[in-house]
Amino acid sequence: MKFLIDADCPRSIGNFLRSLGYEALDIRDINPKASDQEIYQLIKERSLILITRDVDFGNILRYPISPPYGIILLRVYLLSINEITSVIGDLLSRTPERDIVGSLIIARKGHYRIRKI
Repeated sequence: MKFLIDADCPRSIGNFLRSLGYEALDIRDINPKASDQEIYQLIKERSLILITRDVDFGNILRYPISPPYGIILLRVYLLSINEITSVIGDLLSRTPERDIVGSLIIARKGHYRIRKI
């Protein structure tokens, strides 16, 4: 899986994902002023999994999901970067790739919800 880290997430998430063997890009390195629509087009074109805290991406009517891309929406307010990476690591270790690709995943500390379209 390849990930795109949104500008509202710590850059260190990318380092964490790369340490697990994943490819991780950061939107700030590609187009720091990208709109939500531009980010959505990018994940579709490049088959990426977006990691974001922007709740607008939770709107499946505006941003429909289908393979080979997906969205992980982090609901991790007031958590440290170690706690955030723990949430992501737990999700990735417990969830098969087939359930991440083509899904909207809402991830919280100790809980996540997967919505397959």
